Amino acid sequence: MSENIKLPSKYILASFGLGMISAFVAIWGEYGLMFNNFGVVFLDPTALAVFSAVMVAPLVEELAKPLGLYIIQGEEEPKLSLQNWVLLGAISGLGFAVLENILYASSVMVYGTDIALSLLLLRFLLPLHMVASAITGLGFGLWIKTKNGFYFVICIFIAMLIHAMFNFSAIFVG
Repeated sequence: MSENIKLPSKYILASFGLGMISAFVAIWGEYGLMFNNFGVVFLDPTALAVFSAVMVAPLVEELAKPLGLYIIQGEEEPKLSLQNWVLLGAISGLGFAVLENILYASSVMVYGTDIALSLLLLRFLLPLHMVASAITGLGFGLWIKTKNGFYFVICIFIAMLIHAMFNFSAIFVG
């Protein structure tokens, strides 16, 4: 039987907003990790881009996106249902996706507004960040409920794997 716990709007707003902020955290982490550690290893810019998309981005982004969950739990220690944690994870992923999609679309504006809007629409049709973050939210909620962090580690690993496979297929298939 599922718990029926009302999800306060302040947690929804915090998850969305901190999901957006986590996009900046991820950008900083990705660039720092790539340029400080792997830039010299990959002399071929294509190999560096593939490595970044398939290995670095999933690792950094999936660790950054639950920023709101970490803060909500740390500051308020709410008694939320598992479904609430999954929803907060998905909302965090949506916040991340909104900012990332706007940044990607703005980066192609030089090719025209129609291209930028098409890219924006396509990226919103593929809810990778929401799905991966919902899985992370599940692991986070299980961790809080059971006091066993292994659930979080497994779920965040699954989210990273899904993210990596998505990026790999986007590069090599799409």
